[in-house]
Amino acid sequence: MAPAVDIAAGLERMMGDRAMYERVLARFRTDYRDAVGRIRTALAGGDTVLAQRLAHTLKGAAAMIEADGLRQGALALETALRAGGALDAAMLARLEAELKRVMAQLDALPAAPALPQAAPAPAPALDGAELAQLCRLLDLGDSAAQDLIEEHGAGLRTLLGAARMAQLQAAMACFDFEGALHMLRPALAGRADELSG
Repeated sequence: MAPAVDIAAGLERMMGDRAMYERVLARFRTDYRDAVGRIRTALAGGDTVLAQRLAHTLKGAAAMIEADGLRQGALALETALRAGGALDAAMLARLEAELKRVMAQLDALPAAPALPQAAPAPAPALDGAELAQLCRLLDLGDSAAQDLIEEHGAGLRTLLGAARMAQLQAAMACFDFEGALHMLRPALAGRADELSG
């Protein structure tokens, strides 16, 4: 059976930045260990909207760390919840089993010392079309949004200011795509003239 997390692909997603990937994995272990339990609680309380949002966030987080089986399971659950049909209990059980596989693999990883980081290279400015693309990716819960944020960090910092940029980065570290999108909406509205031109 293939590993639950493709570590090599995850490192590639982070452009080889092992320290960043290790931080993302550590955050995932902290924030998502009981993700399926939270979905079950939402469903037991009749809150399918919350359950769908939790599945959506789990899907994006799984994609970020390259846990494809978990991503597919969360996508299937999100799709089923959006369709509004009867939920198959086996689907939740499969998702829970896959999450346990992911956590077992992450828990078994050796602890590595933090690597020294080189000073970041100047990032290109973010234009209106790229900002709109970033918002679309966040709205879809697509982890490619992280790549755009990393690539255009300096341009985003100029656009948002240091405080809002820190909030955006904190939201992304928690895989909170909706929160990150909330940070960008005012900037997107302010650049509407670029987007329509």
